[in-house]
Amino acid sequence: MQQILTQRLSLSLSLHRFSPMNQQPSRIAILSVLLIATLGFSLPSATASPSDHRYNVGDRVPLFVNKLGPLNNPSESYEYFDWPFCHPDYLVKKKESLGEVLSGDRLTNALYDLKFRENKTAEILCEKKLKEDEIVKFRNAIINGYYFQMFYDDLPFWGFIGKVEEESWALDGKGPKYYLFKHVQFHAFYNGNQVIEIRAFSDPNHVVDVTGDAETSVRFTYSIIWNETSTQFENRMDKYSRASSLPTHRRIHWFSIINSIVIIVLLMGLLMVLFMRHLKNDLKKFTNGDEEEDKEVGWKYIHSDVFKCPPRMLLFCAFLGSGTQLLTMVFLLFSLAFLGILYPYSRGALCTSLVVIYILTSTICGYSSASFYNQFAETGWERSVLLAGVLYLGPLLSIVSILNTIAISYGATAALPFGTIVVIFLVLVVVNIPLLYIGGVIGHRLRSKFQAPSATKRFPRGIPLSAWYSKTPGQMFVGGLLPFSAIVLELHNLYASIWGYKIYTLPSILFVTFIILVLLVAMLSVGLVYIQLTVEDHEWWWRSILRGGSIAIFMFGYAIYFYAKSNMRGFLQLSFFFGYNACICYALFLMLGTISFRASLLFVQHIYRSVKNE
Repeated sequence: MQQILTQRLSLSLSLHRFSPMNQQPSRIAILSVLLIATLGFSLPSATASPSDHRYNVGDRVPLFVNKLGPLNNPSESYEYFDWPFCHPDYLVKKKESLGEVLSGDRLTNALYDLKFRENKTAEILCEKKLKEDEIVKFRNAIINGYYFQMFYDDLPFWGFIGKVEEESWALDGKGPKYYLFKHVQFHAFYNGNQVIEIRAFSDPNHVVDVTGDAETSVRFTYSIIWNETSTQFENRMDKYSRASSLPTHRRIHWFSIINSIVIIVLLMGLLMVLFMRHLKNDLKKFTNGDEEEDKEVGWKYIHSDVFKCPPRMLLFCAFLGSGTQLLTMVFLLFSLAFLGILYPYSRGALCTSLVVIYILTSTICGYSSASFYNQFAETGWERSVLLAGVLYLGPLLSIVSILNTIAISYGATAALPFGTIVVIFLVLVVVNIPLLYIGGVIGHRLRSKFQAPSATKRFPRGIPLSAWYSKTPGQMFVGGLLPFSAIVLELHNLYASIWGYKIYTLPSILFVTFIILVLLVAMLSVGLVYIQLTVEDHEWWWRSILRGGSIAIFMFGYAIYFYAKSNMRGFLQLSFFFGYNACICYALFLMLGTISFRASLLFVQHIYRSVKNE
């Protein structure tokens, strides 16, 4: 039974866990490039080079222990040698990229000597006398289902550290027995002079009873058996994605896509009826000059109020700047995935890419915020750019700081080392802020005046009472529920990858789902803003953002449901799950809110420009 569990674990666990400045831009750009280079922000390649993984018989193949933790809590992991395993006299930590550190990887050398194509049987690793506190530590780990992770020639593999025998309830009535595995059986496969696969099995016949607290002497051993395989080196990672490409999962992906397309078709049909009949009739009534019929057209009466400067302009422009930056970052990440740079099995690739792209797109954030702000005002754009820079980054860093404090108190690998914190701070100060300001300067210099199809009045018209579906809560409910229902199946698969042990190997499906989400948000925004305008409600600026971003509220609600149905437990996992889900949902709120506003703005400009032309 233990071997079956270990095999399933090996197939399903993932590696996831993304004016005075006139003479300064060139210097800042050079400094930015040098700093990023020295920090090691290199993106992993899609596949390992075969020339780097060739060995002769008897050559030492690099093996590193990484971490261990409870199977049900993917965010809770600890360094391997925090537990009293056999360890070398000198621990040498592998140099890791920023992404690997952010992912919680802590690779360290080990005593296992697994030479290429050399079989070993019952090789002694070490002999230890486990003290009372060490036995308690091992027993608690076995109770919580701890597994370990190692890397052999950059191949990940996993195994359990012990087992529980519940059957002993019926044998002696003294409760379950807890056994620590003291022997690890390695099965390695090779093709020519290259390592293709590695597996680790804990032998249930070689265990030590740690039910009691008495000191116990243990001899830890291991064996390795080499077998030849026909699998090519280029395909050696395929086994890790089998669990994600089973026929059942493929059917779920396609059902999700078909469900989303059906919703889009139905919504497009509804909008076509709305625009081809009602909007066309409205325009005809306006051009006929019939005063009695004119009164039936509600949206034309507020033409002088629709294009007034939105309230809280600084925050509004900052929202657009931050949302545009995050949207650009998402599309660049998909581009890297399609080019093969973001590879599912590259340690820390996603986290590294997220940091680098977010920093480099700060220019877009500053430009978007300043350019839109300067359409309504010529001064004060600096505050808008500054607010845009901290609108997402500020809450993100606050949540990460809280989670990092919690991780430090638990001693988990999710805690960032002090050096990494310093590096991130320097990058934000030396690179992110200058790029943000440069974007603001460009947006200010390339500014243009907002072209409203009709003149605006100084004092806005009063808004009459309207039905629930044209008010903010109703429009947020409709604008969030329909897109969420179209992506909920794919969202579940994504959550299972982020907060479980599935490897997400279908970026194309995820990209199609995201495009469907964008289309749904845009179409719903257009339809709902038309409904709002027909009841003579001209306050559409902020409402367009809220109804577009409201899907993030539904997603966070689904996250609560997902956590309740999962086996995750403990304060650390609870904090990380909801903390990072809050960051993800907030980012989607900014992105989709920006998309919703842009679509609404284009539609509103179009219909009022059409009236003016008529």
